[in-house]
Amino acid sequence: MSIVFLHFLAGTVGALAVFLVSERLSGATSFTAPFGIVFIGLVCAGLAHFLSPWATLAVLLLYALAGINEYVREQASVKAGDE
Repeated sequence: MSIVFLHFLAGTVGALAVFLVSERLSGATSFTAPFGIVFIGLVCAGLAHFLSPWATLAVLLLYALAGINEYVREQASVKAGDE
């Protein structure tokens, strides 16, 4: 059971770190952390228990890639002058 708690903590802290970096890159001055961070932690815990401990890394990587994609699209729209 400690492995599940460890992966919950790793998923939650990792998702929070990815969220904070993506918010910092977007230039946000104020924000509220979404509930999705806790949800990602629960998903990481469940997948680590039932599938593989490597699932935590995969989930965090997918979340980071989504944040990078959003940042790239935002920068492209700024360059195009659509903002």
